[in-house]
Amino acid sequence: MNTRAARGRTAAALAGAAALLTLTACGGNGSGGSEAAGGKDGKGAKGPVIEASNGKVTVPAGAKRIVSISYATGALLDLGVEPVGTSAIDENNPMELLPSQTGRAKKITSIGSGIETNIEKVASLKPDLIIVEGAAAFDWNVKKLEGIAPTLYFGIKTPVDLLNAQEKIAQAVGKEDVFTKLKTDYRQKADRIRNTYGDKLKNVNWAVASSYGNGEFIVDTRTSWVGRVLADAGAKFAKASDDGKEHEVTYSQEKIDVLSDADVILVPRMFATGEVPKEVKELQDKPSWKLLKASKDNRVLPVTYATTDRYGTSLDVLGQIEKILKGL
Repeated sequence: MNTRAARGRTAAALAGAAALLTLTACGGNGSGGSEAAGGKDGKGAKGPVIEASNGKVTVPAGAKRIVSISYATGALLDLGVEPVGTSAIDENNPMELLPSQTGRAKKITSIGSGIETNIEKVASLKPDLIIVEGAAAFDWNVKKLEGIAPTLYFGIKTPVDLLNAQEKIAQAVGKEDVFTKLKTDYRQKADRIRNTYGDKLKNVNWAVASSYGNGEFIVDTRTSWVGRVLADAGAKFAKASDDGKEHEVTYSQEKIDVLSDADVILVPRMFATGEVPKEVKELQDKPSWKLLKASKDNRVLPVTYATTDRYGTSLDVLGQIEKILKGL
């Protein structure tokens, strides 16, 4: 077996989008982070100082025109903030929006897909603030973006980084109260599930698995996207998912029996189509998979937001887990 880097599934989602849009440099040579951090040309009232991956950034107070890149769009929409520009809302991008957010988001001006950002398009929107939240393994052209407006860059290495980034985004846009409510609602729902279904949770081993093909499959651990939500709800993990040193572990398909003690196996369901990915379906067709206890008991179950990136989608995942528990 071999462990994947933290960029894992995020990297795969973004890499598929890399060829979709040609990167266009904006006019001018782009200024560094220190000049941009104080506000364009020093104008406008200064807001909070936010610690981001690109350093301490002073964001403008009351920023209204925000461009969001990658996961930042969902984080902002959760907070009730609608950006003026966003990474394209399509199957090539990692952010999975809630149904209530999709219609609004598709009306927001697209500034590129995946890691390919049209810098000229961003500049034309005259943003007060740019927020980038994406896999640290990729080049998000932060320096060029800093030449347009103060830019917050949150480089994501592990799933929990996504929640931390949403909190800082809330501070940047003055929505700490909305964030606190989201977090409180999540904690209360997780506690209610733990208290209501305690007996079932003690007797069920959970695992989360997926595949990109190539003769391999992935087991998510308790520190993964959905694993973290399961842990908060008091779930007990199958052995392969119980070690949280890495948030996901890749195995050859000859090792499917590492899931033999799982009573329930969650697999991803794509938000855009409502379907389980083709590679996962192919994994489930393997004779060795069909011999798994969870498979024989019809407890290989799809979950939407398998890469849940914020409290909005994490609340939805809790609801899906509760529905599964009711049926066990």
